[in-house]
Amino acid sequence: MNFLLSILLLLTISANAEVKYPSSESCNECHENIYREHQSSMHPKSSLFKDEFHATMKDIVNKNEYGCAVCHMPATKNMRAMMSGKEQPDSTKYRQTDGVSCFFCHQIKKIYDSPAHKINYSNYSGDKKPTVFGNLKKAYESNEHYSESNEIYKTSEVCMGCHAHKQNYIGFEVCNVEKGYDKQTDCIGCHMPRTSGTIEKKDKGMRESYVSHEFLGVHSQKMIKKAVKLELSYKNSQLKLTINNKMGHAIITHPMRLKYAKTIITRDSKIIWSNFKEDPANDKEATFVIIFKDIDGKATLPNKALGYKLNRNLRANSSKVITYKVPKLQKGDIVKTTWVSYLINPVLAKMAGITAKDIIKQSIGIQEMLTIK
Repeated sequence: MNFLLSILLLLTISANAEVKYPSSESCNECHENIYREHQSSMHPKSSLFKDEFHATMKDIVNKNEYGCAVCHMPATKNMRAMMSGKEQPDSTKYRQTDGVSCFFCHQIKKIYDSPAHKINYSNYSGDKKPTVFGNLKKAYESNEHYSESNEIYKTSEVCMGCHAHKQNYIGFEVCNVEKGYDKQTDCIGCHMPRTSGTIEKKDKGMRESYVSHEFLGVHSQKMIKKAVKLELSYKNSQLKLTINNKMGHAIITHPMRLKYAKTIITRDSKIIWSNFKEDPANDKEATFVIIFKDIDGKATLPNKALGYKLNRNLRANSSKVITYKVPKLQKGDIVKTTWVSYLINPVLAKMAGITAKDIIKQSIGIQEMLTIK
């Protein structure tokens, strides 16, 4: 009987300890606008239970050990056990299914650096009324939590805990946003623009605007309009396309992405020229993609990369001019360039057998048109 009571007591303590860590859904009680935006973003979808491609890559890399959990399931209680393979991800635990949760992001107190990747230091200690961090000059009091301003939320350094750089197990750096980042770089200003309205269900008149939590990215037309500018000019049968990268980091930061500029010329509504027919890779200058190579020089996934087989990118705050020799154009001909992005390179998605439409869909960004006069 005493043994049974002990077991029940331990289960009760564990359950209470789990409840103390707020789920993202619990934030909806007060912050409905932010919760709605957060749920539409990539952050809650970082969990392998919500991201088909990530789950597939995890199994390809290592079916037992889950080193990616440090950024994809950062709120889990058993981080070391999952990373070492002693325990496996559990779809019944909301601290895992929440992915990059609201509470986790607002618990980051410091960022530590390491050669392999940066590390977020969480302030969470199991208090009944935890302290959350942000960049407000004057934080409002809440019955649910204390609020404090933290410098890393003002400088965007908070983003670097997961988005700075990543080495694979061999020690090769497969991605790096930090090379284009400094203390003045405003990640938050671009990816979390200020929005009119309020974050609160109650006391709605307290703020006229708030910082959006949609975390705009490659799939967002609003983001692309701020990030990339296209320019077209035509003279002496030469068409010039200028691609301007207005971002504080390279065009491609994630090795799974694919981005390119598709240019066509129409006459009387018929296409008379295009920079490629089916495969954007046929126009090397207008396609931005990263392909890694393994020890044998063959194309490989990031986990086995030792170098680049192909690295077509565009540095931060730089431009690229592409010149095309085209047929002599006539008055009324229309040149149109469209910026196209993929979260996952379709070739990689096909290799991995990915079918989720929100992952493999094509994102149409900005378009630039030139009418010959």
